[in-house]
Amino acid sequence: MTDDCPTDPETGFAFLPEVFKNQEVNPALKISVILPVRNEEENLARTLEALRMQSEQDGQRVADSHYEVLLLANNCTDGSVGIARAYQTSYPDFNLHIENIELPAPVAHIGTVRRMLMDAAYERFISIGKPSGVIASTDSDSEVDRYWIYQTLKEIGNGNDVVGGRIFTRPAKSISRLYYLRDITYKHLVSRLEDLVDPIVNDRWPRHFQCFGASFAVTCGIYDRSGRLPVVPFLEDMAFHKSLIRIDAKIRLSPYVQVFTSDRIVGRVDFGLSIQLKQWGEMNASQHALMVEPVGSLLIKLRARKLLREIWNSQANAEKLLEKVSTLLDFDPGWMLHQLQNATYFGRLWEDFEEQLSLAGWSARWPQVDIVEAISGLKKEIHGISCGISAKQEPAFS
Repeated sequence: MTDDCPTDPETGFAFLPEVFKNQEVNPALKISVILPVRNEEENLARTLEALRMQSEQDGQRVADSHYEVLLLANNCTDGSVGIARAYQTSYPDFNLHIENIELPAPVAHIGTVRRMLMDAAYERFISIGKPSGVIASTDSDSEVDRYWIYQTLKEIGNGNDVVGGRIFTRPAKSISRLYYLRDITYKHLVSRLEDLVDPIVNDRWPRHFQCFGASFAVTCGIYDRSGRLPVVPFLEDMAFHKSLIRIDAKIRLSPYVQVFTSDRIVGRVDFGLSIQLKQWGEMNASQHALMVEPVGSLLIKLRARKLLREIWNSQANAEKLLEKVSTLLDFDPGWMLHQLQNATYFGRLWEDFEEQLSLAGWSARWPQVDIVEAISGLKKEIHGISCGISAKQEPAFS
């Protein structure tokens, strides 16, 4: 790439260089693992070792021919590239491919690098006539579980398009740890409530809430249909997850696909887990409460989404069900009918509904509450629903 970063006139994105074009592709390949690297000399050897030591369910090693690792080092100023090449030399049977690039400052960010990697993995599968191949992502400060590849392929084999893995940080005596655990607890309880109120057929409990760069996988087909990974400076994984929801991709948030990641507070991107941990530490030090959406708001939206899903899937009793949605959300039935008739995907339909809620002042109607209060309320509601008795009635609108 040149320093002036030429852009595509249609997308506005900088033209991205192609990588791994000259690396041979094994025709037996099932899954291509992408690994972006920038200045990770402290963690990289452990990351590669975890990827090399992958096992099948019976404990046998996953065949080297069935997976590869595409390591793209960008703008490194430490010994990361040397460590990677030394590892490659030590284990020549390990299907590790390495490229080292220098990107111009305007596009030298994780969105560019992860997009380049995913495009490369996609093209490699297409070159061997495997459009159903799987592209998996992890990070160079993370260590995947021993069965990470096996469990990912198993979930894809169950008919899913996307697999989000459970991401753990190792226990540490950090000032941010309390808020991190509260956040994780809240989101897991929300995920459980979703499964009880508006279950998704391919993603039933047990499940979690994460679909981030440290552990996600997609089929080539769904990757291309989604419009591919957005080229944004940070939170590119969340933007990609959103684009997958918009096209009704079958997303499985599997607790059996696991990875351990760094809990450092100095990160390589402008925003991510490291920055979030730093902020939580500062909030804890100042005794500033972590505020989240209250249970009542979550329940109403989940009930409305369930009703919309019923209409979407069958169209039976549409008028009656729309009246119920109107009561829950205080929406005009005519507007809702128009949205339903013009929507291509349910995921995008619900996104439009949430945008309308925001415009209508939903957050003022349902102000955020202390996460400790929300966790308590979620536990009570989940217990009540599990026992067949809702602990919280649908609030009436004033």
